[in-house]
Amino acid sequence: MRVGDRLVVALGLVAAATACSGGYPLPPTRCDRWCDATKGGICPDYYNPAGCVASCESSHLTDVAACDPELEEVIACFHQTPGAAEDQCEYHPDRPALCYAERQSLGDCVAYSHLISGPPK
Repeated sequence: MRVGDRLVVALGLVAAATACSGGYPLPPTRCDRWCDATKGGICPDYYNPAGCVASCESSHLTDVAACDPELEEVIACFHQTPGAAEDQCEYHPDRPALCYAERQSLGDCVAYSHLISGPPK
């Protein structure tokens, strides 16, 4: 084996070893956190994390800094309420969906912000 071949093999082994470390080098974004908590507002069986984040980013749901408190309330509610994500898949005529008030507050805040200043570019 030539020196160049050994170097390629050694670099490949180092890359493979670090790729399996389990760590992700970037902190989660607002959309990452929203999607993880709410499962994208859809039934968890159909949840696609990458698709959710892309949709979240394109809809500017988390772009409004003024709505950060409402976003944090939604995330906290879903984390603290067992079954909240699954509850989005079911119709309950006798009660509002779990975390409905928090989701509604976030939606109202974002809609109002876009109304007065226009959607982010």
